[in-house]
Amino acid sequence: MTCSATCGISQDSKNLAKGSSPNTEEMQRFSSVPNFEWKEDKNGIKKGYFTNLNPHTKHIKRAAWWEVARFYLFKPKNAKPKHPLPFSQTNLKTLHTQNPAFVWFGHSSFMLEMQGFKILVDPVFSNYASPYPWINRAFASHIHWDKEDFDSIDVLVITHDHYDHLDYPTIIALKDKVKQFVVPLGVDSHLRFWGVDSQKITELQWWQSLKLAPSITITSTPSQHSSGRTIEWDRTLWSSYVLEMAGIKIFLSGDGGYYTHFKEIGEKFGGIDVAILENGQYNQAWRFSHSFTNEVLQAAVDLKAKMIIPIHYGRFVSGSHAWNEPLKNLIALCDGANIPISVPMLGEVYDFTTPPKREVWWDF
Repeated sequence: MTCSATCGISQDSKNLAKGSSPNTEEMQRFSSVPNFEWKEDKNGIKKGYFTNLNPHTKHIKRAAWWEVARFYLFKPKNAKPKHPLPFSQTNLKTLHTQNPAFVWFGHSSFMLEMQGFKILVDPVFSNYASPYPWINRAFASHIHWDKEDFDSIDVLVITHDHYDHLDYPTIIALKDKVKQFVVPLGVDSHLRFWGVDSQKITELQWWQSLKLAPSITITSTPSQHSSGRTIEWDRTLWSSYVLEMAGIKIFLSGDGGYYTHFKEIGEKFGGIDVAILENGQYNQAWRFSHSFTNEVLQAAVDLKAKMIIPIHYGRFVSGSHAWNEPLKNLIALCDGANIPISVPMLGEVYDFTTPPKREVWWDF
């Protein structure tokens, strides 16, 4: 049974899916956060917002309507694959690897596992990434996982509150199986609104760390992006993370454009062993929110990454390119720069201590 059946959203619950951003009173606790500011709107009402490090993109400008219209009208013919992507139906309940391992579920949803400890990142198991089932639908015949595939989840990590990273039906389906949620500042408001026990939620601001297990630590790190699920923007924080598992340093990019924070993260952590980097859905209309392929490579260089695993492709269409163009281009760039890149197929288990996965499953 797929998630479209077990965690679909009814018409009556579409407003619930929008979540609930923190109100002005709740946001008072963010006043001391360096990348948070108060501004008055046109009616003189004081509102709080999170900001980016880049002074030119403190608040990323929303794409003009004509840019968005052009995107939808002139998508490339191969924006979606010609047939379903190949996948491996791994038994996630029995998965138990000695070393840190990665399982990709499409777009930016994946699981990290080590010795039975399971960390689920940005899970979206619905067949659409929006408040409405007919908008931003997943590739045909793509859904292969749902709540029944998981017995227990030690940690569920969210990078930001956009619909393609924080999915209401998936959270509702999984919340009782999750022991701990780790989210950026303010995102707890959505989770509590959806019935998640506040005692299970830990918020992190940039550069805060949390020990998840004796040999596992997560640190929230900067990214250049935005947040918002309705007309209210940037009222919750967006983050990347560095996860240290048994001495292996793993970078989780979330979404974000290129800036100097990648170099700062690389320097602070003395390099990264595996960089799981956003690579896809780029467009000139939102060039500061998502990195182009050459910028993904530069981010890896700045991070001093020993290997790249690309994500943010292979499920939804929100960029002006063929579905596999980012992958083709990044592989060529990495090979030219002598940076290893691993491209496991959907559901395939990849042990970080083994050679990169390079099977060409994506060339169609």
